[in-house]
Amino acid sequence: MAKTVRKRTIRKRVNRRKSKKSNLKKYILSMSIAVCLGIAAFFVIKGFFEEPESFDSSKYFVKGIDVSHHNPILNWDNVMEQDITFAYLKSTEGTTHEDRNYPFNYDLARKSNIKVGSYHFYTFALSGEEQAKHFLKTAKFNSGDLIPAIDVEHSPANPYSKDKEFVGTVVKELKIMENKLYEHFGVHPIIYTNRDCYKLYIKGNFPKNIIWMCDLHNEPSDDVNNWKIWQFSHKGELPGVDGHVDLNYYRYTFNEFKELLLP
Repeated sequence: MAKTVRKRTIRKRVNRRKSKKSNLKKYILSMSIAVCLGIAAFFVIKGFFEEPESFDSSKYFVKGIDVSHHNPILNWDNVMEQDITFAYLKSTEGTTHEDRNYPFNYDLARKSNIKVGSYHFYTFALSGEEQAKHFLKTAKFNSGDLIPAIDVEHSPANPYSKDKEFVGTVVKELKIMENKLYEHFGVHPIIYTNRDCYKLYIKGNFPKNIIWMCDLHNEPSDDVNNWKIWQFSHKGELPGVDGHVDLNYYRYTFNEFKELLLP
């Protein structure tokens, strides 16, 4: 009788050891799967949030950049060597601010035969008419330049708000500025914006304006009416150019690109 009990005890110990080994294998397998999924998720998220540093599209061929005083004055001959077709330069902001690098970048870029355009950073709290006057007085506009652009985005000076009265005022003054530029040039200015500001201020209010859309993760959809320029990175790197520059594509062909030029 004692031998039988002993055999049963030994069998239980063996079964426990096998159970422990089995549980350990399952734990290791689960941890391995979790680690693999974590690594895969990291690279997916990293790829989504990481901005391109160069032009690598096989779909778009008309390349452009935009710069302001946040960038140094560029060596525009080097820029031209990178097959950059166009460049937008910040000239003004609000009713008094002038970009300190604008006059130098404008003249140097034109000498390098890059198609140049000027843009104004729109300030929500100020008169649209006064902002238009400031832009027209300060910026340079020549035949063959890009159609002037208005930059509409949130910033410390342009707070985000869904308040209907606030949004209505932003749109009203923007329409005044847009109309002043239209009267001056005979063409509607281009509007630069992003997804949030497009939905709040632009959509349905400016049907005749070409849209220059900033989207750092996805190509603009056809829900954005009349988008023609896509800013896809704030971290572009160009050989011979110090620091990061914003990278853009024109949506269509070199021949159709002429639609962006002042007569």
